[in-house]
Amino acid sequence: MLTPFGSNRLKVIKRGALLAAVFLLAAMLAVPWDLEISQVVRKTKIPGDLRRFIYLMEIFAHTLGCILILGTLLWIDEKNRKKIWNASMFVLFCGILANLAKYVIPRNRPSTFDLEPWNLLNPDRDPQAKAISSWEIWGQPFTQSWFDESVRSFPSGHAATAVAMAIGLTYVYPKGKPLFLLMASLAALQRLVVGAHYLSDILVSFALTILVAFAWGTLPDSDKIADQGEVELNTEQPSI
Repeated sequence: MLTPFGSNRLKVIKRGALLAAVFLLAAMLAVPWDLEISQVVRKTKIPGDLRRFIYLMEIFAHTLGCILILGTLLWIDEKNRKKIWNASMFVLFCGILANLAKYVIPRNRPSTFDLEPWNLLNPDRDPQAKAISSWEIWGQPFTQSWFDESVRSFPSGHAATAVAMAIGLTYVYPKGKPLFLLMASLAALQRLVVGAHYLSDILVSFALTILVAFAWGTLPDSDKIADQGEVELNTEQPSI
């Protein structure tokens, strides 16, 4: 059972539900300003080494990077192999769910607007051109090609995978929680910096992954079930 936040299930559920609600509320507040937030973040000058470090954190959210990390742990950590496998399945499920959600409602990625005459990132920007609002970057559900990545901004598959990695690895290695959360946060920031996603895309992905973690945590723990069965068998008194 995936319970990385503690053993008190009721307390964990309440805390996590509140956290998911906060992320969803923050996403709704960010939607009207997504374009502006994206441009501010991307125009902010980040020192070279720090920027490169942020870019490298994509490995914590990219499919191949996650396979490399989890595959290495499965190979070298025999003691926790079952937990690592469970965490891997959790990460895989969250990534697939987020990517499937992309095909429901099309949304243009921030980078697709770089050549627009009103865009602040366009070196040939026309100051007289009318800018569009953040409400105009959405498309009609199920109207765009499944293979057009330029309109697959919502939600962020990378962010969902990064948070799933943080939760899954915390489940296996609780002491590493601060490091895993930092790596997930930097991986999400990388998606903002490169213009791949808006802030609301990332916040919704956070909430989605947390909700999946709750559902995952309600599944029976096969190890505990087996242990309880073994105890019951060992404590049975022979009939006379």
